[in-house]
Amino acid sequence: MQLDTRALAIQDKTLKVLIRELGDECGRVLDLIHQLQLPGLQDNQKADILAELISSAIHLNIHCNEDLQNYLSGGRAKLSDSEE
Repeated sequence: MQLDTRALAIQDKTLKVLIRELGDECGRVLDLIHQLQLPGLQDNQKADILAELISSAIHLNIHCNEDLQNYLSGGRAKLSDSEE
């Protein structure tokens, strides 16, 4: 599941890409959780979904690192500066 094509209200290109990637991966996690809620899944199907969830969790852990946190904080700081 990817974010729709609407523009993000963010000017910084790097931050925009990081947020879009974060949204895409979060959407993927939600899709996998919904798959786990389907009735009648076989054990091998559950195992495959759980393996993909592990992969997504690792990706999110890596993606949500200090660099992303700094970009988000920097974006907030720029908003605060423009409101003064």
